[in-house]
Amino acid sequence: FPMPAGTWAPGNPRQPQTLLLLCPGVGAPMSWSFKLHQPQTRLLVTAGDTLTLTCTTFRDDPIGPVKWLKVWGSRNEIVYEQTGSFPRVTRVVSGSDTDFSIRISDVRPEDAGTYYCVKFSKSLGGEEEFRRGKGTEVSVHGEWALPTPPVVSGPNHRAGPGQSVSFTCTAGGF
Repeated sequence: FPMPAGTWAPGNPRQPQTLLLLCPGVGAPMSWSFKLHQPQTRLLVTAGDTLTLTCTTFRDDPIGPVKWLKVWGSRNEIVYEQTGSFPRVTRVVSGSDTDFSIRISDVRPEDAGTYYCVKFSKSLGGEEEFRRGKGTEVSVHGEWALPTPPVVSGPNHRAGPGQSVSFTCTAGGF
């Protein structure tokens, strides 16, 4: 249908873009078909053990990587991405296009935090966040996970007014 110049109007049924409605899937936002599943909400692990975080996707569009981020306070830290070196982190299914689950070996107290599986999409400026999992809150316990309660010891005799005494405070796990 030839359109005279300047007659474009949203919703005009004579415009070519309405043909997209006749082609299922064409023109539909990619977010409708892309699925990201991060099923674990909370995990408690022992220091020194291996932590497994699960993330699977359905459909690989939009084009872009999947990364694991850890949020601790106001910090975002990349825990794993397909490029780079992450010595304690490995993929559960190496090379998979749908399973982005990871293992973190030799868990440490500083590994505590909330982990997010995040799909990024390519953009003109590089990458932008496309979809984020619900997050997995990880707590670490064990001998070195938290400081021990402080133990205060002082003189074994009563001190008089104006007399100096020494106290000792000890705690471990720092």
